[in-house]
Amino acid sequence: MRRIIICGLHKYPRGGAFANYIQYFADALIDAGYQIEMLCNINNEYSSQSEFEYRDAHISEIMWQGVGLLKRLMNGKLFSWNLKKKLLTYNLNEGDLLIFPSVMPLTVPIFELKDQYHFKSAGVPLEWFSREQFDNAEEAKQGERLFFLNTWHDIIFPISHLIAEQFPDNKCCIVPIMADIQEYPYIPKKTGKYEFIFPANGMMKDALKEMLQGLAMLSEKELNKIVFHLTGVKETLVYEILELEKIEKIGASLIIHKWMEYTELITLYQHVHYLFLARDISQMTMSNFPSKVPETMTYGIVPVVSRVGDYTKYYLEDGVNSLIFDGCDGIICFNALKRAVAVPFGEYSILSATARKCVEKHFDYRNWSQILKDNIESIF
Repeated sequence: MRRIIICGLHKYPRGGAFANYIQYFADALIDAGYQIEMLCNINNEYSSQSEFEYRDAHISEIMWQGVGLLKRLMNGKLFSWNLKKKLLTYNLNEGDLLIFPSVMPLTVPIFELKDQYHFKSAGVPLEWFSREQFDNAEEAKQGERLFFLNTWHDIIFPISHLIAEQFPDNKCCIVPIMADIQEYPYIPKKTGKYEFIFPANGMMKDALKEMLQGLAMLSEKELNKIVFHLTGVKETLVYEILELEKIEKIGASLIIHKWMEYTELITLYQHVHYLFLARDISQMTMSNFPSKVPETMTYGIVPVVSRVGDYTKYYLEDGVNSLIFDGCDGIICFNALKRAVAVPFGEYSILSATARKCVEKHFDYRNWSQILKDNIESIF
């Protein structure tokens, strides 16, 4: 059985977008017959130990867990040394594959070990930031360098076609964010008020301001027909975006959730009707693939999304398994919400069922096991 070691600074499991991507990536690899070792930061919601088993993968803590000055030293200046020491406990050899993101503290020591132990390596670029998103020219240069260090890998697993296009001379296998259709029970949606959800922090890629502006434009009658859930968004941010008058108008329809455990979020997904996601068109949004799209569709949630990126180009169909709109300003978001609210429940139920079937056909990790295996074995 070939061994694959996945290495990253992400909090695992369920500690963010990269952790979600890696979880289903690992599931697909296990389904393909590989032994999975993961070296990362352990999410203490799942384990307080430095090692544990999760979904048939062995998880080990990447950071040093001491205290005080020694902890800062081991996880700072001595991190590369400590990482290489941990990796060498795996007795690396030419039959192994190491998968890791383009993060400088990982990249340099792992490539140094690769030269010595001749294992194969793979990159998983999930983002491509433009220059203006960095604080200064030096950071932009560093970010660009890290992104293109993916050319050093034997194979790249980009999340989108746009990222794959940046590596024409490398072996690439495009893998969108996956899901597990069987992970939690599916509960058919019920009639009543349509419930929307925006599960994110509202920064960077997502047009939270415009979505809230669109929500505030709905009439009292329309607002009485919906509940709008925000998760991962601080209440203070909402008050920075909207005037008090508008917040008071939407107050009865808006629920801002405080920190939620993942199982609580799933319970919410099980009865929510729509995902609302507006994004502008940019290099960052075109190259990204939001994990919340297949994740929510797994529970029959219908995406109401702006047309940007691979998910609306290759997987979602307007009026079939989603409601797609062009642009993302306040008025466009308002019209998208009005359209969703106006859908009769019978038609909605068809959209919901088709959304879930889309996950089953395209995003469930079991569909990707053989694809990943064929590409991985081709580099050995």
